Amino acid sequence: MRTRHLERYIPELKLTDLSISLWSGCGQIQSGFFNSQPVIVKLSEIPENINHQVISQTDFAKKRKDKSYLNEINFYNDPTCHTAFEKVRPYCYFAKRIGALNVLILEDFKSKSFQNIDDHKLEHIYAVVNWLAQFHAQGLTLIKSEPFPLGGYWHLETRPDEFEKMAFIDLKYQAIYLADSLYKASYKTLIHGDSKLANYAFDKNYNVLGYDFQYVGSGIGLQDVMLFMTSVFNGEACEKYEISILNLYFQSLNKALSNTMSKKEYELLEREWRTLWPIVWSDFYRFLNGWKPEHKKITPFMQNKFSEVLNKI
Repeated sequence: MRTRHLERYIPELKLTDLSISLWSGCGQIQSGFFNSQPVIVKLSEIPENINHQVISQTDFAKKRKDKSYLNEINFYNDPTCHTAFEKVRPYCYFAKRIGALNVLILEDFKSKSFQNIDDHKLEHIYAVVNWLAQFHAQGLTLIKSEPFPLGGYWHLETRPDEFEKMAFIDLKYQAIYLADSLYKASYKTLIHGDSKLANYAFDKNYNVLGYDFQYVGSGIGLQDVMLFMTSVFNGEACEKYEISILNLYFQSLNKALSNTMSKKEYELLEREWRTLWPIVWSDFYRFLNGWKPEHKKITPFMQNKFSEVLNKI
C-alpha cells in the first residue's frame, strides 16, 4: 500500500496509527483528521495476488473487486446520491482514485455517538429494515434518472468462476432463469448491495448510518433485506421472523413513497417484489453453492425457497 506521500498529496489529512486490514490484503482502514475533523480513511488497492482461503482469484475476479472500490468512490461523488443520502451515511470529505490507490475519507461516526455492534437486539434489526426501506424509496427515483451498475456482489454475470464450480445440478440448471427473473423485474431501485450488520452503525436511539457501498447499484429492494437477514438470523430465525420483517419493510416503504408513487403503482411494486422473494433467496443460494457449498448460510430455510421456485416453474 503506497501511502507514504498521501499526506503530501492531501495536505488537509493527518493519519494516525490505527490500522485495520481490508478483505484479503486489499488495503487498510486508518483513523486520522481532515481539517482537524476526526475521520476514517479507507485505502484500497488490488494486490497482484489475492490470498483467499476459499477460492483462487482469477484475473476476472480481481478486476471485479477493483471495480467495486471504484464503484464506491463514484457513489460518494455522485451529486444526486449526495443529496438523497446525506443523512443516512457518513459524510464524505474526499473520494478519489490516485494512481492505483483508492482513497475514501469519511467522517468518524463515533464522534457523533454512532457505533458498530455485535450483540444486536430486534430493535437494531427493525431499525435497519426501516433504513433499507428509506434508502430504496430514494433509489426508486434515482434509478429513473441515471444509469447504475447492477448492485450486489453475487449476480450471475459477474460470477462465472463460481458458476462453473456449482455442484447442485438442479440449482445450476435454473441459474439463468433466476437471474433473468431479477433482471427483468419492472421495479428496480438502488440497493446497498452488501447489506450486513457489520456495515451499519447505530446510536442509542436506534438511528442508523450505512456504509461500505462497494456494491451499490440497481436491483430489487428485497435483495438487501434477504442478505441482511442472513447476517443476523440462522435458518430457524429466518422462518420465525420472515413475515414480520417483510411486513415492516413494505409498511415503511409504502410510507416513504406516499408522496412520490400512486397507491396503485405501489401495490404493483409490492406484489412483484413479494413474488420475487423466493427467487431472491434462490439466486443467493446459487452463488453460495458455487463459492462455498458448505457455507453456514445455506440452511433448510434457503433450500426451501428454491423448492418453492421449482414448484412454480
